[in-house]
Order: sequence, then structure tokens, then C-alpha cells
Amino acid sequence: MHRRAEKLADRFNQASVLRMAKGNERGAPTEPLFHYTSVAALEAIIASETFWFTSVYHMDDDQELSFGFAISHALLAAALEREDVNMKVFLKPLVEDMAFSRIRDRFEFYSASFGQKDDARQWADYADGGKGIAIGLGPKLFGLEKKKTYKPEEKTFLGKVEYGEPAAKIRHAAIVDSAVQTIKQAHQQGLLLKPEDEEAFLHLMAAYMYVEILWNSVTTKSDKWAHQVETRLLAVNDLKKPGIPIKNAPARPRVEIPQPLLKANITEVMMGPKADDDARANVRKVLDDGDLATVQITSASTA
Repeated sequence: MHRRAEKLADRFNQASVLRMAKGNERGAPTEPLFHYTSVAALEAIIASETFWFTSVYHMDDDQELSFGFAISHALLAAALEREDVNMKVFLKPLVEDMAFSRIRDRFEFYSASFGQKDDARQWADYADGGKGIAIGLGPKLFGLEKKKTYKPEEKTFLGKVEYGEPAAKIRHAAIVDSAVQTIKQAHQQGLLLKPEDEEAFLHLMAAYMYVEILWNSVTTKSDKWAHQVETRLLAVNDLKKPGIPIKNAPARPRVEIPQPLLKANITEVMMGPKADDDARANVRKVLDDGDLATVQITSASTA
């Protein structure tokens, strides 16, 4: 590949990473967020100081990604219709990949989800039918430390989920428009005259594009989910060379990410509306054994 073309692709990727980083900053919480789960899971989380991040391809709602993918696909198809023949070479394979299998085969995001305090539907859906708990976690847990170099498991994105089609279109249009302009620039500068140079450049551009398309699709949802007011911590693997060990593949792949700030940022543990006295006693023991005797146990007010 022509060196100048490679630099163009790198700048495109840097702009993409910056957009996601700004999304991190916009989504940074100012109040505690709550992780809804079972009493047994609380014990494992406290003991290991680790969160399990589940593959976004194996979430409970199998329609979740289709909302974002459909919007991205529509924008790519519209660009295919209006752009010239040089751009069609890049866009046509993306549009024809209706299931986004190229993205799924190359990259996998993993998610740990957090919601608002005492939410009735979260209790029902994610906390053992209301018999479980919700861990309150202070904002400092989500304040991702900036470093010059990161281990793969430290490259965690904070994704505040946005709801509705207008917000999703803005997000997806940014990456599509940026890719189109970068490829046009490469052609205008005469950097893709050799077929092998063009093929290598377009392949690299698509790979860079995939991460943000997938991130956008994971952090945008239909209006019908707006009640969740969800924030996600997201980790990513390049499946050709995974940087984070994948557990439980292929049934329900996950990665296990250490949370060294976890204990210091637990604000409370709330018992679900259907939790009994035995569950409360068990939670108290888990907290005491985990050197968290000062953490208060509260009760849900929702029925």
C-alpha cells in the first residue's frame, strides 16, 4: 500500500477513536449507577473484583443490534446510490453484507450493563425476577484512566446508550461520511492507481470502520427501550488475534475484566422487591466477608 494512503487511513482511524472517546466523556455518570444481578453473582463479583462482559452477539435480546445495523445499512445504501464508481467499489460489498457478517467475523464487543436506581423492569429482567440485588456504583468507577499505553483489557469504552432513530442516524452518518471523504481524498491524490494498492487501502478502511459501526450499534437502541436509561462498559476483541481471553465460547462468549476500583466505589446494595430475609442475611455476610461492612443494604420501593 502507498505510504501516503496508509497515513490517510490512520488519520481516519484516529478520528473514529476520538469520536468514541468523546462519547465516553459525554456518557460519564455524575450519580451512582446500578448493576442488577442475582445474590450468587454478587458473591462472585465481590470475591473476584471482576465483572463478566457478555458478547454483544449473545445478549438476551437478539434484536438489539439489528436496530443500529439497519440504520448503518440504510446510510451505506444511500451513499452507494449517490456516489461515483470509485466509491461504489468500497460501498457495494458493505451494502451486500446485509447481516454485517464481515463485522461479526472480525470484531466482538463485550458488554456489562448498568441502569438507574430501583427500576421495576430491571428488577424483573435482570435481578432473578426481583429476588436478586442491585449494586450501586459511584461515578469514579466509570472514570476511565488515561494512559499512554493500555493492556487489551484496559481498552474499555464507556457507552451511554442513546434512544431513537434521529440520534442513531447522527452517530452512524459520522463514520459513513468520514469514510467516503477519506477514500475520495486518496483517489484525488492518485494514491490508488494500482489495483493492489486500492484493494489493500479499502480493506484497511473497512476494518477501521467496523469498530465504530459496531460500537454505535451497541450504544443506540429503539425508543421502546428508553426506560432502561442504560450505560454500558464495553471491551473489544479483534477475533483474528484476540487480546483478551474469551471464556465460555461458543455457547455464550464473555471476557472477565478486573475492576480494581470496585470495592471502593460500592455505594449500596439494594435488595429486590421479592427478596426474602434469608437473601438479605446472605448479602450482609458477603459484604462483611469482603471487608465491606460499612456498605448499607437498602430495599427496593418498587413492587
